[in-house]
Amino acid sequence: MKWTHSIISVALLVLFETALFYTAAAQNDDADDDIVPSAHFSVTTNLVTVPVSVFNEQGLVTVNLRKEDFRLWENQKPHEIRSFGVDGGSISVLLVLDTSPTSKSDLSKLKSAAANFAGKLDKGDRVSIITFDENVNLVLDWTSDTKQVKKALSNVKTGLLTALYDAMYLAANEQLRNIDGKKAIILFTDCLNNHSRVNFTEASRAIVKSQASFYLISKTAFVKEESRQHWKVAILEDVYAQVFGEEWDSVGEFFDNREKEMKDLAEQTGGRVFFPHDYNSVRNVYSEIVRELKNKYYLTYYSTNDTAPDSWRRISVEYLRPASEVLYRKGYYYLPEASRKIAGPIFAQSR
Repeated sequence: MKWTHSIISVALLVLFETALFYTAAAQNDDADDDIVPSAHFSVTTNLVTVPVSVFNEQGLVTVNLRKEDFRLWENQKPHEIRSFGVDGGSISVLLVLDTSPTSKSDLSKLKSAAANFAGKLDKGDRVSIITFDENVNLVLDWTSDTKQVKKALSNVKTGLLTALYDAMYLAANEQLRNIDGKKAIILFTDCLNNHSRVNFTEASRAIVKSQASFYLISKTAFVKEESRQHWKVAILEDVYAQVFGEEWDSVGEFFDNREKEMKDLAEQTGGRVFFPHDYNSVRNVYSEIVRELKNKYYLTYYSTNDTAPDSWRRISVEYLRPASEVLYRKGYYYLPEASRKIAGPIFAQSR
């Protein structure tokens, strides 16, 4: 009976996704697809750089950290930390903004928050902007000109569908191609996807390979209740109750799964996930990310592991003093293979 219960639950959850979205996600995993060059981090020398952020009990970024308070392992083998400190160099930040229908009513607030974020970066830092709906749109290439940022955002409009995973894939594989130094992806979305040609696994792997710190600003809190009111969702939950005699929170289960995927990805890259309750607090989240990026420490070490190309090297960092949280990149792909291009995606023409 438990086995049947599980199978039916999964089937209903799949139906829920179809009901909630405008169309099902199109996935294409043909192994014979074309190969495109991977613009990702590859270790041509044995020097490895790891970004680290430490937070105190109040949840604030800790400064004045000391090298001797850290220990590091790669593939469970201890390594000596060669250098440690805040990198004063410029940073490249890629903003990826969800402009699907769920953003329509508050698009102006989203634009304002993004523009405010760009204005808080230091001189020499660069910003690029990607939006996604049924298309993935490169609305602004790399620039340090905040006026260009505001101008590009003023032209952003909402679309009809949601190509979330395509946007993540293109952000890592295309827009971060050949971008060296400190870099970050800040994705604003409700985690819904219904129009992508790549899946989450492919998109997340591309982000990990890009060596960018990944931050998610999730607006799931904005759309959960609205989703529960959808008539198709209500019907599915009623069917479940009739079959099993119990309530089923399909909306909660769906968003919990999507949020966990994104949280795991962010933690793997040394980034974080934020769950603001409304658009007014999004601006504060962007400000918090700016502070974190400016106070992020970087440690280096020489890898002595002999592993095959495209193998995953796991990094473990221990902070020896009290802290509420320590974030760091959890590993990297050694000499990563080229990424497959899945019959697309490509950036749409400027609108």
